[in-house]
Amino acid sequence: MIKKISDKDFRYEFYTTNKKTTANKNITYYWFKGGTLHETQGGMSGDLLDGEFMRMFHSNQLAEQGKFRKGIKIGIWKTWYPNGILATTQNWHNGVRSGKYICYDQSGNLLETGRFMSDFKTGKWINLEKRDTIAYKKNIIVKQKEIFTKSEKYRIKQENIKLENATKTQKESEATSDAMKLANYKIKAKKEKRIASEKTKTEKATQKASREQVKNESQKDSKVKTFFNTLFKRSQNQQNNG
Repeated sequence: MIKKISDKDFRYEFYTTNKKTTANKNITYYWFKGGTLHETQGGMSGDLLDGEFMRMFHSNQLAEQGKFRKGIKIGIWKTWYPNGILATTQNWHNGVRSGKYICYDQSGNLLETGRFMSDFKTGKWINLEKRDTIAYKKNIIVKQKEIFTKSEKYRIKQENIKLENATKTQKESEATSDAMKLANYKIKAKKEKRIASEKTKTEKATQKASREQVKNESQKDSKVKTFFNTLFKRSQNQQNNG
């Protein structure tokens, strides 16, 4: 007999069996007890879910659909968004994910696709949202390669060209600026050297003029002294002769 229960988020319709089974420690079992659904790894304590299973939004829109056999998931399981758009499809084999997995966005666009083997990601997984492809082996990444469209490749190429040109322009600008600084330094140094040279020449000329002035004044004083000495001697001679 079909059972129907609900919680604050969903309504559930499912079947159960009271048949016993030996639990596998690596498998998750789904069971019903006390008016509530339960799931546990490697064990159970109630009636096992068995047969068709439906989980619905309170709007009666499907949220999840699949099939159980003695408490474990089997076959194709699907989930939906509240707007009715398919969200995921996943194949289950004896309670573990095995086979193709597909994921869509709320508009129905493909987001991701890949495969599981014994609950491990295996082979090539393509993520359209991230635009990359990853290869797995037992859930371990063995290869990763980005996927770009032609327009993206062209855009990346143009951005690289712009970056190279900008770098080149910056280097040229820095070289020009450095050359201008060097030229200014040389002009400044040359100017300072010329000013220092002119200052030295001026100081030497001033010193020379000063020495000549002192010499001329000394010679002038000597001539005046000689003149007065001569005049004095003449005066003495005249007095002696008179």
